[in-house]
Formats: sequence, C-alpha cells, structure tokens
Amino acid sequence: MSDVPIAVDAPKPKPPLKKRLAALYEEYGTIAVVTYLVMGLLTWAAFATAFSLGVEPSSASGVLGVIGAGWVAGKATMPIRIPIAIALTPVVARVWRKWRGPKKAPLPELPLDEDEEAELDDEA
Repeated sequence: MSDVPIAVDAPKPKPPLKKRLAALYEEYGTIAVVTYLVMGLLTWAAFATAFSLGVEPSSASGVLGVIGAGWVAGKATMPIRIPIAIALTPVVARVWRKWRGPKKAPLPELPLDEDEEAELDDEA
C-alpha cells in the first residue's frame, strides 16, 4: 500500500438563506412571494382560530388580543416557514403553470397602412 493521500471532494456548503431567497425570487418571481405570504396568512389565521377556540373574548379588545396573539405566534414560526416556502415554491409554480397553461406568445405588430399612420399623426 502506498502512503499517497486520496483526494476527496468535500461537499459544498449551502449558500446563506438570503442568497437562496434571492435566487428563488429571481427564478419564480411573484409565485415565490405569494407562496410565502399565503403561508403566513394561513399560519396567522390558524393560530388566531386556535386561540379563539380556547378563549372566549367578551369585548372588542379581547378579540383584538386573540388576533394579536395569533400574529405573534405566526411571527414565531417564521424560521420554520421560510425553508418550507423555499421547498414549496417550485411545487406551487409547477402546479400553477400546469393549471394556467403555457404562456401565449405576444402578437406581432402589424405594419400600419397610410390611413392609420395619418390617424396616429393627427392624434399626436
């Protein structure tokens, strides 16, 4: 046996979360933002509903307290929701694009005849 070390490729570390989010937005755009926001709203509504089932608010301030507690609990789940949104966005995009169908190509501009050009010149 020889004493020559064997080169092993070390696994590449994951990029920071901020770079992954930027890449996600660059690739999926609005779908990524909507996925994250919908998850946030659903989380907030679920916590608010769960709290209201356990607490019977008797005044408007009690209702606002339940909603506020739902918002705080939803904010506490943000470190969990961000990676879930990163994982779900490609799936949501695939379903959305399949449901919506392929993008239609824009219609080509047709050349104007002399009458239409004159009409546009008169309007300007």
